[in-house]
Amino acid sequence: MKDAAADPSVILMVDDKKINLQTLYQILDDRKFKLLVARSGEDALRIAAKARPDLILLDVMMPGIDGYETCRRLKAQENARNSTVIFLSALQSPQEKVKGLSLGAVDFITKPFDPEEILARVSRQLDVHLQHKKLRVENLQLTRQKEYNFQKVPADAADHSSWTQSLIDGGESDRVEFKSNLRWNLKTDRAEKAWLKSVVSFLNTDGGILLIGVEDSDAILGNDANQFESEDKYMLHVNNLIQEHVGLEFTNFIRFYLVPVVGRRVLLNRCEPSPSAVFFRYGKNEEFYVRVGPGNRRLSTSEVLTYVAGRNSKF
Repeated sequence: MKDAAADPSVILMVDDKKINLQTLYQILDDRKFKLLVARSGEDALRIAAKARPDLILLDVMMPGIDGYETCRRLKAQENARNSTVIFLSALQSPQEKVKGLSLGAVDFITKPFDPEEILARVSRQLDVHLQHKKLRVENLQLTRQKEYNFQKVPADAADHSSWTQSLIDGGESDRVEFKSNLRWNLKTDRAEKAWLKSVVSFLNTDGGILLIGVEDSDAILGNDANQFESEDKYMLHVNNLIQEHVGLEFTNFIRFYLVPVVGRRVLLNRCEPSPSAVFFRYGKNEEFYVRVGPGNRRLSTSEVLTYVAGRNSKF
């Protein structure tokens, strides 16, 4: 749990029975928690929205909205969705517990209360909650740093090398992807166009950067294995593939450069979000891809219609 110098953990206790709240208060009062009380699910939602509790002890059987519905609404609430919920109940059937856990609760405490059990379960779940909270803060800081690196496009082409190195050091994400090679799949020695699917994915979502000549492990391979006679022919090949498989009308949203990094040349493809749907075209076929986390996902026809309708509303 938190150390003495830190702010106390906030615990919201929710029960329509005054005697149950008094019992919980007596058990937890000397533990340096900040204790809040609610007598109904409606009160719990109102208090949680302001207090951002770390942990909520939530009675199942209450008049008005019961504990299950209260939990569902809490998990949909911005200020309480990360709060840890422990149900309080005299119900002991597996079905009731499964229902509670499926709504986002992490534990059950059975009535009548046992003080040692309450302290043990509360302490354990607060430890886990605070560890998760710390990880969320660290992940947010990392995401902001990656976003800063991504947005900090150097005006001078000579500075692209250090910027590209910083992207590689940051690793792959929803906005950055690495491909080992442009022309060939090094493992199968066959022509490879999968990188174009990543370009399409970035165009269809929030934009991104594709670095070709970099392994998933961040090792820099460069583009020597592409076997082009010159860099001009290499860049012409890239341009031709983009026009053929993505479309001439989308080339204004794609910028690509050969950037020197630690003695090798990496192809940097910077993709801006497109205001209209982009398809990966090959032969008579078309496929629609979007970015999901650090990977690409192909959408079905019905998913494409739904996605495009929602995306068009943003532009």
